[in-house]
Amino acid sequence: MPRWPAPADDERLTAPPPVQWGVGDALVALLVAQVAAVLGGAAILISFGYRTAEQIDAAPLAVLFLVQIPLWLGYGGVTLWSSRTRGNGPVVDFGWRFRWPDLPYGAILGALCQIVLVPLVYIPIFLIFGEQDVSEAARELTERATRPIDVVVLVFVVAVGAPVVEELFFRGLLLRSLERRFGTLVGVLGSSAVFGAVHFQLLQLPALIAFGLVAGWLTVRSGRLGPAIWAHVGFNLVTVVALLVAG
Repeated sequence: MPRWPAPADDERLTAPPPVQWGVGDALVALLVAQVAAVLGGAAILISFGYRTAEQIDAAPLAVLFLVQIPLWLGYGGVTLWSSRTRGNGPVVDFGWRFRWPDLPYGAILGALCQIVLVPLVYIPIFLIFGEQDVSEAARELTERATRPIDVVVLVFVVAVGAPVVEELFFRGLLLRSLERRFGTLVGVLGSSAVFGAVHFQLLQLPALIAFGLVAGWLTVRSGRLGPAIWAHVGFNLVTVVALLVAG
C-alpha cells in the first residue's frame, strides 16, 4: 500500500530553497554602508551649510539624523536586496519576526546589559588602564537635545532606527552568513566583533562587543530577530534616558 505523503516528500514541499547569499554579500553591505555614510553624510552636511568641524559640532540633531540615513540605507538596503534576490526574504532567511513576549523579554535584558553587564566588563579594564569616561560620546550627543523636538529625534535615531537597521544586518545577514560558512560560534563571535568595531569608538568597543554577544545569543536561541531588536532598544534607551535626566 503506498505511503502518502512520504516524509521526504513533505520536507521537500515545505523546506525553502537554499539561499545564495553569503559572506560576500555581508562584506558588500559593510563596504556600501561605510562609503555611503562618508559620501552621503558629507553631501548632506554641505548642502545644509555645515562645512567645518566647528559648524558640524553645532549642527542640530535633525541634521545629524539625516546623516544617518545613507549608513542605514547601506546596511538595510543591501541586506534586503540580498535576501529578496538571492534568498527567500528576510522573514525566512533572518527570522524577521516578532512575538509579544519579545518586547518585555528583550527590552529588560537589554537594559540589564547596560546596567549590570557593561560595568562588569569595564572593571578589569579600569583596574589595568585607570578609569575612563566611556559615556563621553553619548553625553555629547544628548547635550544637543535642548528642545522637545531634539529629544524626539534623539530617541528615534538611538532607540528605533539604529536597533532595527543594525540588528537586521549584524544579527541577520552577517551572523547568518558567518554561521552558514563557519558555524554558530564563529557567527556570534564574528558578528559581535564587527558590530563593535564599525562604531569606531575605542572606549565603547568592549561594551558593544559584549552586547553583540548577548544579541547574537538571543537571535540563535529564538530563531528570530525580535528579541535582539528589543534588547538593542532597551540597551540604547537606558543610556539616553540616564543622560537626559542627569543633564
